[in-house]
Amino acid sequence: MKQTRALLEGAILISLFAIITLLVVYVPVIGTILLFALPLPMILYTIRHGLKLGIWMGAVSLPVVFIVGSFNGLIVAFMSACAGIAMGHFFKRKEPGHAIISGALIYMLCIVFYFVISIQFLGINIIDEAMTQYRQSLDIVETVVKQSGNAEQLEKQLKLMEEQLGMVQYLFPTAIVMVGAIFSFLSYFIAKPLLRRFSPDIPNLKPFRELKFPQSVVVLYLIIVMLSFLPLEKGQMLYSIALNGEFILGFLIFIQGLSFIFFYCHKKKYPKAAAVIAVVLGLMLPIFMAAIRILGVIDMGFNIRNKVK
Repeated sequence: MKQTRALLEGAILISLFAIITLLVVYVPVIGTILLFALPLPMILYTIRHGLKLGIWMGAVSLPVVFIVGSFNGLIVAFMSACAGIAMGHFFKRKEPGHAIISGALIYMLCIVFYFVISIQFLGINIIDEAMTQYRQSLDIVETVVKQSGNAEQLEKQLKLMEEQLGMVQYLFPTAIVMVGAIFSFLSYFIAKPLLRRFSPDIPNLKPFRELKFPQSVVVLYLIIVMLSFLPLEKGQMLYSIALNGEFILGFLIFIQGLSFIFFYCHKKKYPKAAAVIAVVLGLMLPIFMAAIRILGVIDMGFNIRNKVK
């Protein structure tokens, strides 16, 4: 009876998974939103029946998706199925934080895998094509500006944009990390109402004010900062490591600083608007962002939360 019920639920959720995949592939606006809900069938099935049956469901669903959704549907479904199974496994163990981290790692690995496949087998380099199109757009804008007569100031802006473009092409690893984290968080927040209904004993995430990264983040960030002072040339491996490390670790330290601000406002019973204003200023003004990063370094390095009374 239990096996029959598991098969029936698996058939229903595979059908739902295939339908959502079709909407993601063929309905642009709605599909963009449903993309983050695509791991839901895998999450629910893995929670209810365990990791082993969850993997079996994922394996069975992929041929079904390929038949109804073509190769594009298979690409989307594979990534979402893997992330959903991993997240469902940790949700079953009542570890929502690990579920989000595992989902983010799966998304990142799948993006890297697709990127390698596109280069090795299809001969398509997504980064080079994007850079080429962007440079062509800059050339068109430069031609129009020269013809209009207002060339001096706009040419300076175009040169600045070209310099920034040269830096952006080395930040592909940072983009992968950000996309993976965003996808995983959105999948969790979409799944949360259903998780509460089917597994009410799954705990909530800790409040943002209690977020605390390990001290090793500060140590790595200081190493990366010292590395950036070396005469590194573009194209070198160390240049790419220093650039991406500074962005990723700097962002984590910025988040740590914001977490401390929320913690401080909570302890002092200040209104939440004060913390929200700090977030807005930090995102808009570079000087506030630098101040919040310094606060994050101090919080991680010296544990100043214990001194807040």
